[in-house]
Amino acid sequence: MLERLRKIYQRLTAGGSTEEQAVQSGIWVTGINVGDRVLQLVKVVILARLLSPEAFGLLGIALLVVAALRQLSVLGFDAALVQHQNENVDEYLNTVWIMKMVRWLVIAAIAVVSAPFIAQFFDEPQAAPLIMVIAIANLLLAIQNPAIVYFRKDLNFHKEFMYTMSGRVANLSTAVAIAVLYRSVWALVLGIVAMNLVKVALSYLIHDYRPSVEFNMEYAKEMFDFGKWLLISGIFAFGLTQGDDAFVGWFFAAAALGYYQLGYRYSNAPATEVTQVINRVAFPALSKVQDSTQKLRRGVFRVLRLSMVISLPMALGIVAVAPQFVIVAFGEEWRSMIPLMQVLAVWGAFRAVTKIPASVFKAVGRPEYDAYTLILKVAFIALTIYPAAERFGVVGVAYVIVAQGILVEPIRLYLMLNLIEARASELIQPILYPVAGSLVMFSVTAGADRYIFTRTGILKLCGLIALGAVVYGIVMILIERTTTFKFIGLYRRIRQGI
Repeated sequence: MLERLRKIYQRLTAGGSTEEQAVQSGIWVTGINVGDRVLQLVKVVILARLLSPEAFGLLGIALLVVAALRQLSVLGFDAALVQHQNENVDEYLNTVWIMKMVRWLVIAAIAVVSAPFIAQFFDEPQAAPLIMVIAIANLLLAIQNPAIVYFRKDLNFHKEFMYTMSGRVANLSTAVAIAVLYRSVWALVLGIVAMNLVKVALSYLIHDYRPSVEFNMEYAKEMFDFGKWLLISGIFAFGLTQGDDAFVGWFFAAAALGYYQLGYRYSNAPATEVTQVINRVAFPALSKVQDSTQKLRRGVFRVLRLSMVISLPMALGIVAVAPQFVIVAFGEEWRSMIPLMQVLAVWGAFRAVTKIPASVFKAVGRPEYDAYTLILKVAFIALTIYPAAERFGVVGVAYVIVAQGILVEPIRLYLMLNLIEARASELIQPILYPVAGSLVMFSVTAGADRYIFTRTGILKLCGLIALGAVVYGIVMILIERTTTFKFIGLYRRIRQGI
């Protein structure tokens, strides 16, 4: 058994052409994201029965504050180094390290000082100490080894697997142990502290680079020329990805925020995490062929086809099984989360498309396109979120998030097609056929849930998931046999790359 595992590991770290490395990296990143989500789900399922929705809402407020400060100060240096055409970027790392330390010190200081006022804004005094502790705990990330950027730049995601998953295991074990003993929201906070400690230690164990106190203004300016657009994108990305959380916490209450955040996380997780896997690999891989429009175009459509085939059925599948999933995983107390998950899962389907143009924009050195379209999204949300919440409640906020995707994503796709010199008609095959297969799968699964699986239970949930997977597979095989669309061919290409 150990010998077999060793051979598999060697095959997945063997290197080869850029495409082979991308496939190998994709498998590792899949392991990272699937493992990460499984561990998070296990943690949430356990803690949801030990802690209240209010506890998750309080943590959500604290994480929202730190995420806001973090997003509003995105330097973009790591992305600049990944996109950099030089394979060796050691000379930049000390400058990056110092800038990150300064950034995290500023974030921590602002969070600690403003914590009482933010807690008062949300009318949740208990959130203040949580904000302070999480901000200080994140200072640990400032001193981690800056050379971890090579995990992505060199497509060495097996190292990132060890780095990320070890931190998540520490988070899970610490949070569950403290929750069992004390039934307190501090279990969630101390789990984050343990995770950051482990990540810092591993960043130095996995990579032998050792930073020193050295700052080069020219390097900083060079990277900032690229990163400034990521900073702007980060500001508006916060409005897009966290602004709705802030609004829900302010307009409603901590419990509503708990429902909304968990609904968002688990409605989007399968579809968007798969897409994130693909695009985390796509960005460095496409960066390597940025000077060849033909190779870039071919790579983009391969990424798009793979994203659609996997992500769309997962998103619509969540809409179908959400009533079973919520009750089985979290209990009756969380029933209010069901409509939120169903609406937000539709946004998950759109997000399967949104990340691909963003990777292309960065890979070809045009990150400003991402910033421009994010501005449009945030403007739409700002204008519509209040009346939607007044009219439809928390679900109205979810409606707004879906609507902005419907309006703006076609613009992003148009810009992407121009950059890779492709026609809009070329989008029909990679999108239309997975949509058709996913709709058939959804209809069958939703019908089975309503008329066959009338009770709730883990066996019923597993049965629905299995039914959906089988139906989708059959439909896509039929499409492959009657059209030029490749479904099984995608699997064969991945297998060849291993």
